[in-house]
Formats: sequence, structure tokens, C-alpha cells
Amino acid sequence: MANLSAVFTVKERTNWLKTWLAVDIAKSGLEQFVENEAKTIHTNIFKNVWSNNSPQATCSVCQTANLLKCPTQGVCNTHGAHSTCTSMHDNAAKQPRPCPSNVCNRVQDEIVKQHKFKKPSWKNTIAQQWTTNPWQIAKAYFPPDGYAGQCSVQETDFNGIISFMMNCKHFDNKFSFPIAAGKDDPPCLLTKAREIGRTVRHSSKCKVTDPNLQDIFTTLTDLLSDPTCLTHDVTSQEAVKKLAELQKDTLKITTEEMIHLLKAAQDTLKKVQNIADQSLDEMQMFLEQCKKDLNTHTGNCKQVLDDHTAKCKKAIDEHVSITVESTYEQTCKDFRGHLIEFYTTEINTVSVSPLWEGLDKPIFDIFVQPKLSLYNIEKDGSRTKTNKAIHQYKDFFYSDKKLKRVFVQGDPGIGKSTFLTKLVLDWCNAVSVHNSDNKATFSDADTLKDFQFLFHISLRDAKKGKRDVIEMIKAHIIDNIYRGDKQTKAFELLHQILERETCLVTLDGLNEWADHNQHVVPRIPSSHTNCVSIITTRPWKMADERIKVSAIDRLFEIEGITDSEQLIKQIIISLQTDNERTLTEFMTYVNERNLMHFLTSPWLQELIVNVWMRKTDVKGSLCEINCVLLDLLFKKANATEGSFKNGCPNECLSSTRYIKKQLKIFNALANAAFQFTFTSNKSLTFSEHELRKYLSKKYLKFCLKAGVLTARFISVKVAKGPQYSFTHETVQEFLAAFHIANSQQDLLANFKPEQKNNVLEISPTIIYLCGLHCATANKLLNRLVDGDFLSDISNGLSLYIEHYRENLSAFQRDKYTKETVLKSRPNLMNCDASCLAISVLFQHMVIAGFNEAKISGQKEIFLKCRDFTFNEFLLDSDSKALKELLILNKSNVRSLILESNVLDESELLSVLQQSKHSLERLKTTVTPEMYEALHNLKIKELHLIGQIEESSLSNVLPFLSNLIYVSIEDSILLERTLLPGTIQEFRLLKCTCTAVFLRRLLKYLSSLKHDVQLYFKAVTVTDSNTQIFQSEELLCDMTNINLNIEQGTTAQYDILRFTSIRTLVLRTAGDVSLASNILCTLNKLTQLDLFGTYSGRCTLQLPETLQCISLQTVECSAEWLCSLLIALSSLDHSVECELWDVVLQPCESSCGDDFPIHSSHLRSELMSHDMTRIELLVEKGSVELFQILRNTNILGLELKTAECATLASHIVYTLNNLKNLVLWGTYSARFTLRLPETLQCISLQEVECTAEWLCSLLISLSSLDHSVECELWDVVLQQCEFSCGDDSKTQISDLRLEMLSFDMSNMTIFVKNGSVELFETLRDTDIGTLNLFTADCASLASKILYSLKKLKKAYFVGDI
Repeated sequence: MANLSAVFTVKERTNWLKTWLAVDIAKSGLEQFVENEAKTIHTNIFKNVWSNNSPQATCSVCQTANLLKCPTQGVCNTHGAHSTCTSMHDNAAKQPRPCPSNVCNRVQDEIVKQHKFKKPSWKNTIAQQWTTNPWQIAKAYFPPDGYAGQCSVQETDFNGIISFMMNCKHFDNKFSFPIAAGKDDPPCLLTKAREIGRTVRHSSKCKVTDPNLQDIFTTLTDLLSDPTCLTHDVTSQEAVKKLAELQKDTLKITTEEMIHLLKAAQDTLKKVQNIADQSLDEMQMFLEQCKKDLNTHTGNCKQVLDDHTAKCKKAIDEHVSITVESTYEQTCKDFRGHLIEFYTTEINTVSVSPLWEGLDKPIFDIFVQPKLSLYNIEKDGSRTKTNKAIHQYKDFFYSDKKLKRVFVQGDPGIGKSTFLTKLVLDWCNAVSVHNSDNKATFSDADTLKDFQFLFHISLRDAKKGKRDVIEMIKAHIIDNIYRGDKQTKAFELLHQILERETCLVTLDGLNEWADHNQHVVPRIPSSHTNCVSIITTRPWKMADERIKVSAIDRLFEIEGITDSEQLIKQIIISLQTDNERTLTEFMTYVNERNLMHFLTSPWLQELIVNVWMRKTDVKGSLCEINCVLLDLLFKKANATEGSFKNGCPNECLSSTRYIKKQLKIFNALANAAFQFTFTSNKSLTFSEHELRKYLSKKYLKFCLKAGVLTARFISVKVAKGPQYSFTHETVQEFLAAFHIANSQQDLLANFKPEQKNNVLEISPTIIYLCGLHCATANKLLNRLVDGDFLSDISNGLSLYIEHYRENLSAFQRDKYTKETVLKSRPNLMNCDASCLAISVLFQHMVIAGFNEAKISGQKEIFLKCRDFTFNEFLLDSDSKALKELLILNKSNVRSLILESNVLDESELLSVLQQSKHSLERLKTTVTPEMYEALHNLKIKELHLIGQIEESSLSNVLPFLSNLIYVSIEDSILLERTLLPGTIQEFRLLKCTCTAVFLRRLLKYLSSLKHDVQLYFKAVTVTDSNTQIFQSEELLCDMTNINLNIEQGTTAQYDILRFTSIRTLVLRTAGDVSLASNILCTLNKLTQLDLFGTYSGRCTLQLPETLQCISLQTVECSAEWLCSLLIALSSLDHSVECELWDVVLQPCESSCGDDFPIHSSHLRSELMSHDMTRIELLVEKGSVELFQILRNTNILGLELKTAECATLASHIVYTLNNLKNLVLWGTYSARFTLRLPETLQCISLQEVECTAEWLCSLLISLSSLDHSVECELWDVVLQQCEFSCGDDSKTQISDLRLEMLSFDMSNMTIFVKNGSVELFETLRDTDIGTLNLFTADCASLASKILYSLKKLKKAYFVGDI
């Protein structure tokens, strides 16, 4: 081995020689990468040329000179217009002319396009070899001279390689840095590397300093390690390793390599002027020494000869191998071509009709991107769905480990097969573009190029007994592509491909694969190390415990498609030629028939579209569609065919073909569905043990195969195994209804609903029952609709008629019912909103049931219904159905709300006449004949629209003894309208009235002995200057009137001046502005509610009597809120300020982190006021809102949510006069509020918390140095801490020990609604006083009272 340090006596010259060798190593590291990219450029250029020319056209006759005009700058040497070129075009054969094949000119154009400076080095390149030698094209990007004879990357020097990468645009995206385009641009790594090469070859001193040498190593190493491409190149990384060894002087250099290096250095140095002779002499001396060393080893000549012989033999073998390899590559290329042609012609369509599977269309016309989810396989085998969205193919194949087997699960008809088919076609297009219009499923379709071959197998069609994938490929693909001997050769080639190439195997339908040997997954031999498989299946198959966790490298689930409307639209277009029918018409049909819940999978969407398109064949009832669906699923399980000719149990089964022969299975399924819907076993998921009570093992297997039932593996912790369910909730609901309708017994005689909403929760079953047996449906309704439910409907309609209809659109569809009303926990949904939703959804259900009964051909349809609301949200078909129901029930109507003219006058009067005894609620447009019809009604709520006759109405209203609500809309009122003494709420909406009318109204309402709600919206007042009755008005005591005004006028507020109303609600900022001038005159006003948006300072002049100001839905500036608090602080008595939904506007300028208020002066003013009489309530707070309260001296604070408590936690301890703190909400972990020293009472109203939170709260209270009260009014302890693992128990135990160490004798605890767990938390504490407000509390506390060792007082309230 030779040593570089032995060549020169001067270290800097040794460094120079190291630099020389480093450049040589770097060049070797770039060679493979550059050669591959040259081939890619060559391929791309000819692909572009051939796309506009006859395919595969070539030319080998054109010389470079033929393609260049004369003169060409930098190439030709002509001097003048008529001079002759003696360099490029120096004979007749080299004169400019077009390419006879129209290829070379196009290649020339492509070369120019790719050149960064549009000046290729034409002298270097030989056009005759452009077709066959990519390096001849690469040379066009070299420096202009000196490279004509270099025909390969190995022959090209470092400078040429670097210039190629710098001048060709192809490399712009191959590096992580921008390639410098010119001298003026900052140097990049390529520029620096080129300079290193020039320096080492043209140095006159042959010296490189140590710092420069380190920079050279850094530059070359960074270049070869560039993260975009080179870091993945094996040859480049080998060069990086060699550079590191050279830098550390550990690189081993043979004598022969040293001789070669020095000769090359000498040859170059001889060309450099002013070369230092000493350098040459020293190198010459070292060369002579090396030669002597070689001569001393002459004894090794024979070995060298033997080595040479071996090399020759090896070269011959390699030549043979290359020939064989070349044949293999060509055969593979041909096979891939046949494979692509097979896929693109045989599996390029998809069925668009479940009713006729043979009706297929090109997949590109139908396909919509799937919605995919990734599951994590936990260490214990559990499968957890992640939130990761799948938008790329690389998510399927690449991870932190090598992926071999990928599973994709999904319910029947969700699109698994279609997804795999599209993947196959995307691969075809990626490896060989055949359809430029194809839009790939994912944007990174080039990822599929990583697979040289793809083999697609439908496991449904696989022969029994075949487990090996290679045999399946032969049967499904090779035998369909080749015949005779070619099949055998192709099969032999397949073995080589699977062992040598990276292949993707797609296996569709694992759940449909049957194998005699009971193998669970088709086998791919371990020798096929580069094979990746994607396997689709239904979820129940993934519950098979024979599928080992270690065999699942990645698990995905298809949950549907990203754009259902797009799929429906494309199916509609594909099924017609004239495009007469549209998506809008289809969606109208879906809404009218209540089919929206069917549109959950592509297959069901296709089914509903086909049913709609073929309406002559299918009536379209929900029952019939379910039967068609189940019939098709039975067909998938290879059910025996048979039709119902006589004695069909239900009309909806008449068109089925696969249910009759399997009727026992169908009935067993229906029984199971009923049991899981209406009994104590009610559930949407169930174990195999529970299911086997109603289905035999054979029946269960059939149902899983058909897809009527599905199963999912949840966790190894679930001892009962996989969880089963019906493929769709609607199938379970229909089958349950079918069982009820066809049972000879009254199955629901003892059925008791668990809650009042149960009737809505099972509404689909009731609707199906209407179509199957309407009398039974009506009996079920009568049993479910009890007094409480009817009361909720009545309350909901009262809310609706009181102008809540703007919220109604949210309650129209079943989705809202399922997700919001029915499944909401108590107290999570506003009670009023719940009642309103129930009233609307019940009507929606009854209409749907009535329509289902009619479409299904039921003879006697009579569904009892008492409440009828006709509004704009009803479809025309629903409105017609509701009118028919109204006519059928017109003698027992409770509510009639007419916002659309569906009834003529005679029909309306008939309903009023026949429902005199029952009508409680009426909203309608006024007609002259109506006044008489209103006589003697028991009506409670009346809303009249249109111009009324005051005298006629006054003759009626006082005698309606049950009337509590009256609303008049869009009318002119002049004198007075007499009202009954029972009136509790009166509304004027969009009315014009005189001041006389308003004053008389106020006077009358003030005379009543009970509170009255008075609401004005958009009321215009005329004759406001009249003084009639004004003095009487001022003398009236109006404290019983709660007045709401929205869009009021100045005249309206002037009437209120100096009156004694008690409560005023101002609905807009405009109303507040108008009322500001009269507020201070309202000498009995105690409650003021505000809505609207406010800025600037609050200028309200508040009356001295005000006790509470409530900001309902308010957006305001911090300045406005501060000035409101200042105004409140000026009152000389306690006052409440309620902030229900207050949003602070962003500050125009920030005044520091602690208090972002516009004016620091205002902040100082706020702090200077005494706020000790103000109690605040906050429901929706913000950081900015609570910062306003920092360091104030408010008396009390009530936080309505846990979120508010969290936000307030940063300022509560600064409230230096806070006496009372009230909390609501749900809390976990530890109590983190820092309590002020002044706190005297903390009150937990409706609170759900952990034991840990409550214990830490008590600890915090015990740290106060004075007596403190803790009120536990309605506290529910979460159970998990007491039933979780040992760690949680230990944590609670430690916290209890900590609590017991604190002195709590100064604490008084009040308990109203307690529990065993709550009192156990207090066990052994030393609290001083305990107040128990119920007998139940006393009973629960009795078990721990004796342990309260410092208890001095105990108070019991209630019957003990």
C-alpha cells in the first residue's frame, strides 16, 4: 500500500494531492447518478418527440452539422455574408437540411429547451447516435470544447459532469438548493465543486492549505450527501465514505493506484505554465521508487497472469450473463405490455346497477375518490382509528419499516373493489401512459412506478384449494393472456419476476375466498422478498383471530367517498342518453321518500338511483327498497333463486328473487332485529353469543357472506370476541318492523319506552310498520305517545308560535334527531330546543309513515295526529300528505299553524267547528268569517296575520276564557282591542298603531293581577303627540309588565317615559340608543336586558332602581364594558351584571399584556371606583373579558361553565374583595383556581367532577385563615377514579391522605344532592359544620358522620 504523505516533503503539496484524489473520488460518486439522469432525459426527449410524430420513429443518418443553420455562433467560422464555413459545414454532406424522419430536428429543439442558456455545445455531440446513446445528448450541456471524443460518463472528467448538471434544466429539481444560473448569482455547491476541479488542475504552486483542504472536503461531501437524490444513491454514499477515510488518512491506496494518480497529475501539471519544478521532481522521484517496488515483486508475475486469465474468463461469463439479462429485460418489457393491455381492456369498467350487474360503464366516468382512515395496531392487538387523512399512495406502502402486507377493510358496497380496480389502472398509466385523461386516485401516482409489476386477483373467482398467489396469477392472468407454449414460458418468467423484481399483488375480497385447507390468507413465498400485497375484505374477516397481528403491516378502512353528489350525478348521466333527468330531481325524490339515510355507500346510492330511474318497475316505498336491498345481498351469498307467486306475506317481497327459498333465514334475521331493537337486549352491536340465540351457525355464516351482518374486531380486551351488527341501521329497523307486522302475537303489549323520546328514536321502524301493517303502527304510536310526550310537543309548538321559527330549519332531518335530540345526555340540550325539535320531528315521522302506507298500498290508513304545522320548510308532497292527515283528524285537532295557504276558508272553518273542544293553538291569516268561528273555543294561543276588525275581535277575545297568548301581525290598530283577563303574553309584529291604542293597552295590562309579557317588533306609532290618557298612564302601576322591544321608534319610547314598568328588554343597539333618553325616568325599572353591538363609551343613564343588567347576545368594545361597570358602581345598592354571551371587539391598540384596553385612563378610572356591590355572572367569557376584571373589588362572581372557570383562573386571586364564588360545569384533574383571601363562600351548583378535583378544592379552602362555606347543591362525582387501575386508586388515596392532614374545622359544608362517593370523600375529615338539606342526604351521610372527629354542628332539613 502507498502513502500520499510520502510523495511530497511539503504538507501543502500533500494536501494538493489529496485534493486531486478527492475530486477523482467525487467524480466516481456522481457517475452512476448522472448516467441514470442522462437516460431519463433521453427518454423524456424522445417521448415528447414521439408524442407529435409517428410512434418510435428513429434516424441515424443526420449529422450534427445538418441540423444547424450556417453560420451558427460559436460553431461556424465564416467571416462575411458570402464566405465559406471551414469548420462545421466544410463539405457537401454536412450542409444544413431537415431530418428525413422529422425526428432529429425535434430532438435538437428539445435539447435547446432543456439548456439553461439556450446554447448547447454542438461540437461535442454526434447526432447519428442521439437515438441510441443518451450520453451524446448529455454532451450538449458540457463546456464547448474538448469533449467530442468522450462517449461515456467514465471517460468524462469532473468539469464536464458538473457542467452537465449546471447547464441542463432537468437537474433543477434534483437538488435541495437552487443551481446558480450565472456569474452574478450566489455560488451553489455545484459552482464550488467546479472551482475545486479547476483549482487542482490549474494550480501553479501545487499547494493547498489545511483550512482550504477542509473546505474542499466539506463542499464535496455536502454535494454527494444532498438530501433530494444523492443521499439515496449507493455509489454517492460509497464516495462519501471514501472521502471521510481520505480526510482521516485511513484510505488504502494500492501502488498501482498511486502510479496512475501521479501520472495523471504529472500530465496535467506539464500543461500548466510556471509550474514549480520541485513538485515535478518530487513526483518523479516517488514514481521511480514505486516502480522499484513493483520490480521487487516480479515473483508475483505468474499470479498476475493467472489473475488476468481469471478476469478474461469472468469477462466472457459476464458477457454471456449480459446477453441473458438483456433477453430477460426484453421479455419482462413484453410481459408488462401484455399485462397493461389486459388490465386496460378487461377490468376498466364498473357496474352502475345493482339491479343488473351486467350494466357497466368505464370506471373513469364513474369513479369518485374514496374516504380512507388509518388504524393503529396497538401493542395489545387493539385497533384504534386515527385522525390521519389518507391522500397519497405512499401512505399505503411506506412507513418506518418495510411493509409487506396491507389490509383495506370496508362494509359491503362501500367501494373496496372499485378502489383496487382504479389503483390497477393508475399503475398502468404510471408505468406506461395509455390514457392521458385518467385522473389518478391520488396525486402521487408516480409512487406506483416503484413497482415493476402489478398482479390483480379477484379472490371470489379463485378456485377452491388454491392458496399460492403464483398459481392464482397463472389462472387469472397468464392463462387469459397467452395460449399454448407461451403460457409455460410466461409462468417460468413469472417465477423470476416475483423473486427479482419489486411487485405489487392486489387481492380483492378476502372474505369471499374459500380454501379447503382452512388457510386464512393466500400465500406469497418468503423468497419473494420484494412483493407487497394489498388485501381488501369486510371487517368481520379481520376479526378472524387466525390473522396474526404481526401479519398486518398496515390497516385502512374505506368509509365511503369524498363527494356523494358527484357520484350520483355521474351515475344519472351514465344511465340516460338525453340528460333529461337531473341531480336536483333525484334529491327531491330522496327527500320526499325519506331516503336520505340510504345514501351512505356508493352501492346503496347506485341502488336508489336505479330505483328512481326505473320507477315503472319499483314503486319506491321504503319497505320495497329494503327488500330489494336484502334480495341483492342474498344473491351475493349465492342464495337459491325463487319467487313469491302465491301467498306473499307482504307486498314489498313480491318482486324479490332470492328471499323465498331463504325465508327461514330472513325470518330469523327479522326476529333478531326485533329482539335487539325492542327488548332489554336493545343494541346496535352484539356478541356472537347473543346473536346465536336467534341464528344458527349456518344462518350466521350465510348472513356474513351476504353482507346483511358484519363483524368488527375491537380489542383483545373484549372477552366476547368480535362485535356484530347489521350492515346498516336501517336494515335492522326494517327487519324489526317486518317481524312485528307478521307476528301472530302482540309483541309490543309489554313494551315500555325508556324515555319520552323513544318514539322518535324508533321512528324508522314505525314508518316501515306503516308500510307493512298500518293498524299495528297506529297501535304502537298510541302506546308510545303518552301524556309527557304530548306535553313536550305542545310546549314546543308554543315556542314555535312565539316566534322561534327562525331556529326551525335545524330540526328538519333525521340526522339532527339521531345526533342531537335523541342521543343527547340530560342537561346537554336546552329543554326548550328539545321540545321544539320533538314537535317538528314527530310531525315529520307521521307524514313519512302516511306516505309509506300510501305507496305500499295499505287499504285502511288512519294515523292519529293532533298537531299540524304548515310552513315553508315542508316539501309540497309533505304538505299534501299533512293536509290529508288533518282532514282525517279534523275533529280532534289541538294545534293548527297555517303559514301557507293550504286550506280554503270552508276547510278551515270546518276544522274550527269540529275541533271546538280540543283546539288550543291557532295561527292563521284573518278572514271576516273567522270571528264567529272563534266563539266558544277553548283556545289558549292565537296568532292572527293580516288586517283585523278591532270591534269584531273585541267581541270575541274577552270571552275566550283559556286564552293566554295573543299575537297580531301586519295590521293597523287605531282604538283598542279588548283582551281577556287571562292574557299572559301579547305581541305586536310589524303593526302600525296609534299612541292612543298603545296607552290603552298599557293601562289595561297594568290592571291585571299577574305578570304580563309585552312584545313589540317593528311597531310604528302614529299621533304620538296626543295627550289623551297620558296622566292616567303615569298613575298606573306597570310593575307587572315585562316589555320587549325590537326595532322600536322614538315615538314608542316617548310613550314609556316616566312609566313604572319593571322589566325592559332592548333587542338591538338601535333600541338602546333610542331608549337611553328615557331610561333614567323609569322609576320602577329593576331588570334591563340588552342585545346588540356597541363601541365607544357606554352612555346609558341607569335608573336608581336597577337591580340587574343582563347582556344577552352582545358584541362590544372593552371601553364600553368598562364604562358600563363604572356606571353600575355608582348605584348605592347591590346590583347584578349578567354576561351571558359577550364578545369583546379586538382592541385598536394594545396597552400591555395584562390589560389590553384602548384607554389607560379608563382603566385607572375603573380601578378607582367601588365595585363591592356588584355581583357578576359569566357564561361565555374570554381572556380579554376576564382581564378587564383583574384587581377589581367586585363582591361576587358566578361562572356558568368549566371553560369560564379556566379562563378566570388567572385573575380570581386578584379580586381583593370577592366574597362569593359560584361554579357550574364539569371538572377533572385537580382544582387549580387560586382563591382570594377574602372568599367567604364557594357554591357548586350543577357540577360534575372527579374525586381528585373535589378533594383539592377542599384542601384549597382549608388554607384560608377564616371561616368559609362550601355549598354542594347538585354535585355528581365521576366514577372512573374509583374503578380505574391501581395507579388511579393510589393517586386518589394519596390525595385523601393529604386532605386529611389539613385543618378543616373552620369549614361549613352544605349538601343538597349527595351520593355515597361524595360522602366517602368527606370520611375522617375534621370539618366543623355540616348542613344536610334532604332526608336522602341525611341517610347517605349517616355512614360517615361518626368519623368526622371535629364536627361541632350538624343541621338537618326535611323529613328525617
